[in-house]
Amino acid sequence: MLLDANGQIALINSRASEFIGCSSQLIHSDLLRAEKVPGDESTAAEITQREVFDDVDGLASEAQLPDGRWLRVSRSPTQEGGVIFVYSDITSLKHQKVELHATNLRLDAALTHMSQGLCLYDSGGRLRVVNRRFCEIFDLSPELVVPGMTFEEVLGLSVAAGNHGRQTVPDLLAERENFLLHNESGNYLQSLSDGRVVSIGHRPTSDGGWLNSCEDVTEQHRAQSQIAFMARHDDLTRLPNRSLFAERIERAIAEAGRGAGFAVLCLDLDNFKQVNDTLGHPVGDGLLCAVADRLSACVREIDTVARLGGDEFAIIQSDIRNAEDAERLARRVVDCIGAPYEVNGHRLIVGCSVGIALAPGDGTTREKLLKNADMALYRSKMDGRGTWRFFEPAMDASLQSRRALELDLREAMDKDEFDLFYQPIYDLQMDRISGFEALLRWPHPKRGLVPPDQFIPIAEDIGLITLLGEWVLNRACEQAASWPSELKIAVNVSATQIRDPRFAEVIANALDASKLDPQRLELEITESVLLGNSAETIATLHKLKAHGLRIALDDFGTGYSSLSYLRSFPFDKLKIDQSFVRDAIATKGSKLIVRAITGLGKSLGITTTAEGVETIEQLNQIQAEGCNEAQGFLFSRPVPATEIAPTILSLRNGLSRCRLSSAMSD
Repeated sequence: MLLDANGQIALINSRASEFIGCSSQLIHSDLLRAEKVPGDESTAAEITQREVFDDVDGLASEAQLPDGRWLRVSRSPTQEGGVIFVYSDITSLKHQKVELHATNLRLDAALTHMSQGLCLYDSGGRLRVVNRRFCEIFDLSPELVVPGMTFEEVLGLSVAAGNHGRQTVPDLLAERENFLLHNESGNYLQSLSDGRVVSIGHRPTSDGGWLNSCEDVTEQHRAQSQIAFMARHDDLTRLPNRSLFAERIERAIAEAGRGAGFAVLCLDLDNFKQVNDTLGHPVGDGLLCAVADRLSACVREIDTVARLGGDEFAIIQSDIRNAEDAERLARRVVDCIGAPYEVNGHRLIVGCSVGIALAPGDGTTREKLLKNADMALYRSKMDGRGTWRFFEPAMDASLQSRRALELDLREAMDKDEFDLFYQPIYDLQMDRISGFEALLRWPHPKRGLVPPDQFIPIAEDIGLITLLGEWVLNRACEQAASWPSELKIAVNVSATQIRDPRFAEVIANALDASKLDPQRLELEITESVLLGNSAETIATLHKLKAHGLRIALDDFGTGYSSLSYLRSFPFDKLKIDQSFVRDAIATKGSKLIVRAITGLGKSLGITTTAEGVETIEQLNQIQAEGCNEAQGFLFSRPVPATEIAPTILSLRNGLSRCRLSSAMSD
């Protein structure tokens, strides 16, 4: 709207007329001054009247109209002395300002309460926005961290607060530059001097600045570190596991390519299974942890000790000059592991066997080195345990032969390839057969008859001895049930079998299925059965004896504590080892041992049986010493079940026939 120098309306458009509420054809100055719109809100006319009498040019007035709209009226003078009024509907602008204010409030609240610290820098590296959480993470006063500071000044405050230990501002800048050298954006971790870990996020902005986010990820980092540790370490001993050990070998192989030799030592504990079986897994686990500690004490920081599983451990001996370095470590390990342990109130003594492979001579791959060290370990165990052996190429063929035999043994179990042979036990006082001892035989379809001393130890190592022993008991009872009722059947029982919680049940099942009188079954055990947790074993033997079974102590005199076992359990029979019987003629010491055992048997009312009797002279000697029974090739070799009857008939004439046969053969 245009007013002339006299204050008269010279020109007004329809839009202005709409605002002041009258027709443009009827407007004149009086109407302008007189036009009022009732209500609390200002009208366009009122605003115009104020502007008419306002001497200040270039200013604008704002007011809300009765209908809720917002109006802005601004004035500017004309050269002729008049005034131009411009009316603007600023309703949308007002709404936008309100929304913007609300948005800013929400943004401030979000920045204040968010879990991450935030810093926004412009292209000149000056701070524009910072929130409270950033100050909290780095223990800074909010009054000190203010917009306008440079990035370096902010870092300086953090360094002064003692967050970074010995790191300086240049160190932190270099750390950031190194990250940005490889990453346009992303996150990197910063460790603070109090042990916390902060994730620093960097995101560039479109104006050339950047946004830094900071989050305390200490707990998350610890959890991830723990998960990563657990994935690569043994849960029980905390030693590196097979996975981490493989990584370390690969690294050692790479370094060996630059001239650094190393050795791989594989070892396992001798008779560890016996500890687990007799004293329980808690004691076994305690022993493994103690072994791990001792192994760690045997090596240097640059070496690696790992637990591969069970009682298997391995060592990478780094940077060695020759084989003697590896041998010295192996000797130290054997001596250290062999010292007594105290675990949960039990005094334990276990040894270890060690196999050694040297790199790069014995292999240039992880698989080859571990395989060769394992073969050397197997050889050391076969050579008597408690020792060490270096890998030799010939061991490969030996191990392959053993593995082939293992596979054949498992297949033989599935195909029922085993058989029982029986050797008669002769009653020297009654001059007749009193029973038979069951002896396991394996007639292999290709190998022929496999000696028991070849496959029985393997069956024990691979966990088949319990199943095999159960098969022997069932078959022996089944076949013995058809013999004359006065004949007993003797079955050898291993330590593993008798420690099986099912052992008594297995015996009962075999007797029930065969209908064999329990008093005809005799179990032969060796002193090794009684080692370790002898109290449990003795209790099992008492339970079996109460059901009528007879218990014989085999190879008596060859162990360390034979007499102590006789105090703890009333054995029915002592079997004199064939080594004493064989030497009783030529060696005074053996003769005295035989005499002592037979005398002990008489005193305790225990039957004595001489094993391995092969000559008339041996027979005469043991009879003279008072032995009750004898068995050996002099009477008969072990025979299959089909030859039991002929064997009984052949010995019906008593010892005179044996003596006659021996004389004729001479």
